[in-house]
Amino acid sequence: MRTGGGARRSFSAILHALSAAVIVTLTAACTGSGSGTDDRPEVPLQSGEQTTLFEAAGLRSIAVDGRNVLYAGGIVGIVSVEPDTDTPVPTSREPVATLAAAPDGTLYFVDVDNAAKTLAPGADTAQRLPFVPSRKRSQIAAGTDGTMYLADNERGTLLTLHPGAEHPVEVSVKNLGAVGVIAVDADNNLYASSSGRIVKIAEGSDTAEPVPGATENVGGLAVDTAGNLYATDVTEGTVSRMSAEGGDWVELPFRELHSPTGIAVDDEGNVFVVAAQKNAGPQVIRLAAS
Repeated sequence: MRTGGGARRSFSAILHALSAAVIVTLTAACTGSGSGTDDRPEVPLQSGEQTTLFEAAGLRSIAVDGRNVLYAGGIVGIVSVEPDTDTPVPTSREPVATLAAAPDGTLYFVDVDNAAKTLAPGADTAQRLPFVPSRKRSQIAAGTDGTMYLADNERGTLLTLHPGAEHPVEVSVKNLGAVGVIAVDADNNLYASSSGRIVKIAEGSDTAEPVPGATENVGGLAVDTAGNLYATDVTEGTVSRMSAEGGDWVELPFRELHSPTGIAVDDEGNVFVVAAQKNAGPQVIRLAAS
């Protein structure tokens, strides 16, 4: 697939440009504070209470914005849940297959007809995004600056759409197979499930590198504000975390999960998953930070 006008660029060039944009954005928004990894708050290993927030029949994909509003999307549409509540409020009745949220609350999703769309905060109607519909596409992800990431596995391409852009950019990445779920951190490092493994495409690199020790049965990926990586294992019913510095995966103390898929982490370190439990269907479950 060609997006026209020299749209194909190396991942290194894309991420260098994106990194500069993120630094400018953070500097303007956070005067007096640094934008580097060393300035981020720590996120201690989660050890708090496990709580079932609400039934998730017809919901599968979840995301959290910069205000810690939780969104869940699926065949029944999109609902939102304000911080410190467990009551979902309908946000859109449009059925979605995969959902992501930018820090400002802008939602990006792919509908059941494989069309990519966006819903601005407070808007009633979603707007179509300039992606060619694909029956074999990845889940969706959004960067801290609102850049949207989506893989088209029919055409073997990874696409990014920057805020305000008229066309997506086709990114060239070596050693990347078909992509399932995607997560992106504040430094524009991209994580993806691909061909039974988790890979990392580091900022400034055009090569997908395997993440050591990762599960082969990934249901969902997420990254917290400190850059720690989270993955659900749909076969083992577990949720694990790997430090931003690397090292071993650590299983989080969730109890009795069955086929956990979607996962999100808010700015306070609370972890949310979509999973079934004993004698219950799909639910949105929270593990408190502490």
